[in-house]
Amino acid sequence: MKRIILCLYVCVHSLLVTAQVRPQYSQYMLNNYMLNPAITGIEDYLDIKTSFRSQWAGIDGAPTTYYLTAHTQIAHNNANIANPSQIDDKQHAFAPKGNRYNKYKKNKSHHGIGGMVIHDKIGIFSIAEATVSYAYHLLLTPHIKLSAGVSAGISQYAMRGSELKLANPNDNLASDIVLTKPVVSVGLWLYATNFYGGISLTSLAGNTFDFGVNAIQQNPSVRHLFATAAYKVKLGESLFAIPSIFAKVAAPLPLSVDYNLRLLWANRLWGGVSYRPSAKSTAFMAGIHINSSFELSYSLDTGGSQIGKLSRGSHEIILGIRLNNRLGIYCPNNMW
Repeated sequence: MKRIILCLYVCVHSLLVTAQVRPQYSQYMLNNYMLNPAITGIEDYLDIKTSFRSQWAGIDGAPTTYYLTAHTQIAHNNANIANPSQIDDKQHAFAPKGNRYNKYKKNKSHHGIGGMVIHDKIGIFSIAEATVSYAYHLLLTPHIKLSAGVSAGISQYAMRGSELKLANPNDNLASDIVLTKPVVSVGLWLYATNFYGGISLTSLAGNTFDFGVNAIQQNPSVRHLFATAAYKVKLGESLFAIPSIFAKVAAPLPLSVDYNLRLLWANRLWGGVSYRPSAKSTAFMAGIHINSSFELSYSLDTGGSQIGKLSRGSHEIILGIRLNNRLGIYCPNNMW
């Protein structure tokens, strides 16, 4: 009996810790706004992205994550341009011959606003989060900007004990518990058209959660520190390589580092790979900028934990929409 109770304690404790950790993503480099509020309003249009991720497909109770994000500049830097069709940095690779574009350099500081909603579920535990964000983008040089951002909102943590099949239906574990807490994040982002680097800190509210399980009390939310950097290297007339690195610290979990490499052709088609040594997992990714309004991408994670090896992999898909894209660019100027 003691062994059973101990096993139950370890399993539930692990799930509770997992429920306090931010959801995992493979294609965060396409939407760093998820992890850093300083990205808010980085581009010259309303950037909308929605995603679905199924981790450890084929395993009952495995994590699933949905999100929707949207952010934009409060005032566009190109608002006074008379003919936006003449402004681009050769991103419109499929423009008719003779319709060449002049180099456009952002020469103003600006503000950005945005918001996102997330739903993450693992077993009987789930997190629903809604936040709004603000960022200020300061012009340091004619080519480099530094932005600082903050986001705030609420997170709803739930334990759906009613989904458990218990021998005693009147057991306290059979009840549903829902807790709502504030969430705050801050970040910095340094960027130009050929590089970026940023750092952010989440869960600043430092909330504590009591799910009513006698064996487990006062489970704290986990603060996350994210750091990332990338550089865009021109390999040919239409081919670019984008190496990047991403690090995550979420104590008491060990440091996690991802090494990524993507190849971008004609600012329209791309493919890449991401490797996480600590988990011995590899993600394969590919995507397309369909036109100036839509982009679509997919990733498949393989390897990793024993659970991951028993599953059919982890799948993630992202749909991006650009509204009010007056420059008509196919690929973002700063996030590629």
